[in-house]
Amino acid sequence: MKRRTFLALLMAILIATVGICSPPRPDFSGKWKQSNERSIPRRTGNVTLHIEHRDPELAVKTNIIRGSAVPRHADQRYTTDGKVSVSTGADGDEFHTSIVWSGQSLAFSIEEHEDGRILLSRETWTLIENGAAIERVRESPEAFLSSSGKQTLIYIREVPQT
Repeated sequence: MKRRTFLALLMAILIATVGICSPPRPDFSGKWKQSNERSIPRRTGNVTLHIEHRDPELAVKTNIIRGSAVPRHADQRYTTDGKVSVSTGADGDEFHTSIVWSGQSLAFSIEEHEDGRILLSRETWTLIENGAAIERVRESPEAFLSSSGKQTLIYIREVPQT
């Protein structure tokens, strides 16, 4: 009996230790500018993300400026608990998005409602370069992506002016 109690106590300590030693989840908060040169395929224009992340809440304000075109904006609010959020993108399309953690990355499942069609895609957001950049990998069977159905967008953290 003492041996079972000892083993149960040992297991409880090990489980608690693993939970304590787990790295904290990353915080995506900040202002981010798309790196057109590092994105695959290369991008054009000026795209910035202003992210406020207080897990499980994730708010993303997107600003897009391309040449002399009218600037576009989108304010999207999500949760990272798998619940579906409905929002309107910068292009006016409706998005049904659910997000969950996958290790240290955010995994997005996206349904875009565009002109009577539903376009499915997945994205994974990962902080890279010690938190100085976001790697946003977008995968979709749709033709608007590269021939491989995959895009990698890189956003660089803008450091506040002091």
